[in-house]
Amino acid sequence: MATQVDLARTFSARRILEGIPNILLIRLRSLGDCILTLPLIEACHRWRPDLQMDILVEASYAAVFDHHPAIHKVLVLDKCHRSFVSGWPRLRAAFAIRKKNYAAVWNLHGGTTSLFFTAIAGAPTRIGQQKHRGSWLYTVRIPPSDQIWHRSALHTVEHQLTLLRWLGLAVPSEPRGRLYIHPMAKKIIRERLASIAVSDYIVVQPTATLKTKQWSPIKFAELGDRLKAKYGVPVIYTAGPHEIADLKKIQAAAAETHTYWADLKLQELFALIDGSLIFVGNDSGPTHAAAALGKPLVVIWGSSDFHAWHPWGCEYQVVSSQLPCMPCPGYKCKVFHLPKCILDISVSQVFEACERLLTRTGKFPR
Repeated sequence: MATQVDLARTFSARRILEGIPNILLIRLRSLGDCILTLPLIEACHRWRPDLQMDILVEASYAAVFDHHPAIHKVLVLDKCHRSFVSGWPRLRAAFAIRKKNYAAVWNLHGGTTSLFFTAIAGAPTRIGQQKHRGSWLYTVRIPPSDQIWHRSALHTVEHQLTLLRWLGLAVPSEPRGRLYIHPMAKKIIRERLASIAVSDYIVVQPTATLKTKQWSPIKFAELGDRLKAKYGVPVIYTAGPHEIADLKKIQAAAAETHTYWADLKLQELFALIDGSLIFVGNDSGPTHAAAALGKPLVVIWGSSDFHAWHPWGCEYQVVSSQLPCMPCPGYKCKVFHLPKCILDISVSQVFEACERLLTRTGKFPR
């Protein structure tokens, strides 16, 4: 039960946030994390449509926010200072942020770099979780999520919405977060599909950041063969430029001819997924992109926590082993020589999940 001190802190935080003209959100790291921030951004915009929200992100993931109507400006950080990436190096970003005189800054990450930018912004109101390192820096400390939601099994989206719930604001039971695609990216994909005479298609993203979350390339190849053989629909395998080796393994194992693209920019990948019949992938950033685009999807689940990271706000089928050691941190399998949790999933299990989704689209009745 909330004490008078707790209520006073909540009231004070809400009063402060109701009066600020602008805020900087800091959202560093992965594609999936960035996409799962979108429901929070939209909820904040519904609450305060007058609030000017800027966001600091790493260059690789700026496309998630570039065209979102709730975001005023995307500040891009090039942490590695690579000449071929458009973004500020860290020191230049620090000076630029300081000059903007934000009324508030909200650290959505909690790491050392985000703490640095929270401090350097010089904002009088600094928001972060009580458990973040350097929590002494924050003037608004968000209580633990499980205390606010009164349950422990929380999705990442719900975790990020904790501040709004703590403030007593209305939070939808399953708030959506949408990806907005630039018309030029859609045009590029339309032209590229037309060049290979493809209209209907299935997108398969076979990669993941950790091997404990990545299904076998040989099984992905067989899955694509079975889908094409049954439905006569092209299968387009996608990956990042640094993941070409995975696509080559699939191509070498596949009996059918498929399409393999590893050169798409992030907005172009979003456009390709948006036009697909269904999406198939591991627990990965592109899978969360498919969910944010409202696509029916099949996710092949490995080591990660399903409650915290399952696809949000879409129709999906999950294929999982349900081993007693799941979930785990996933950096390596500490129980088996190889990650059985994902590698033991059969092609038939995933194919049948695809069948169920394709049947529901109405285009391919069983």
